[in-house]
Amino acid sequence: MPPSSSTASLADDETDDSDLVAGTRLARLGSRYRGPFYRLCFRAALGASLLVTLFPIYWLLVTALTPHYLVWGHVGVVPPAVSSEGFAMAFRRVDWVLAFANSLGIALLTTGLVLCVAVPAAYAFGRLEFPGRRPLFAAVLFLAVFPPQSIAIPLYELFVTPIPGLSESAPTVYQTPAAVVLPISAFAMPLSLGLLTVFFAGIPDDLEDAARIAGATRVQALWRVVVPLARPGIVSVATLVFVAAYTEQFFTLFMTVGDGAVETTVQLEIYNIYNPFWALAYPNLLAAAGLIGLIPSFLVLLFVSGNLDGWLSAWGAATN
Repeated sequence: MPPSSSTASLADDETDDSDLVAGTRLARLGSRYRGPFYRLCFRAALGASLLVTLFPIYWLLVTALTPHYLVWGHVGVVPPAVSSEGFAMAFRRVDWVLAFANSLGIALLTTGLVLCVAVPAAYAFGRLEFPGRRPLFAAVLFLAVFPPQSIAIPLYELFVTPIPGLSESAPTVYQTPAAVVLPISAFAMPLSLGLLTVFFAGIPDDLEDAARIAGATRVQALWRVVVPLARPGIVSVATLVFVAAYTEQFFTLFMTVGDGAVETTVQLEIYNIYNPFWALAYPNLLAAAGLIGLIPSFLVLLFVSGNLDGWLSAWGAATN
């Protein structure tokens, strides 16, 4: 005899109740283990990123501490023997004080030049409306796709030509710090401008309007309101440009051939170590020189990372 409709509805209600209870238990189970699962995923991702990032530096350290006669055939994750000969040879062969001074000077000049141009330009692109803003901004960003080698020869011809209005024997830009600073600044400008534009565009207009109502000019509002709020972006861009200029090698080698104003830099010294064929017998020397050359960049990144959280918090509070 077929079941009545009341019996069928009662069975459906019991099924729904059992599904609800099962779903509630599953939700409680998920909420109980959600925190540990998220922490496990975070730690796994952090560990993988640290491994990929720090392993090359660790491998340099292992190579630098391994005796030269063991490097090619016996170097491993743990050095089979420890020796300081690589660092001793690096300090004997390289005038690190002069190399650091010249490299830091080029990096600071490049960073200052890029910020002096990129900050006002990013303010205009991010906070002002003018005809052709989007095409011009796209054109500036398009410059980032050009490889440095594509303009090396034209730049060389430009820099070896005497400055117009001076005699043929007048000094040229070639083999001077300007021959290195200008090309690096040009290639760092598109990325710097794009990043700063995003930061400037994210600052509320009300803050700048309040400064304008209080009597500040647009330039005063830029330097007293917008720039302090955009400090995290400016510091981040300055750090990227500084590290890129400090570690840049192509223009440093191409524009300073021979005896010039740039006597030596960290990159030139490391290149000169690589250049002699006999240096292949001392790979620990090359690794030690590379580690020593990383010290200024490491200190800059350490300083920025220690202060960036507070700057980002202030920027986030102002933009929310």
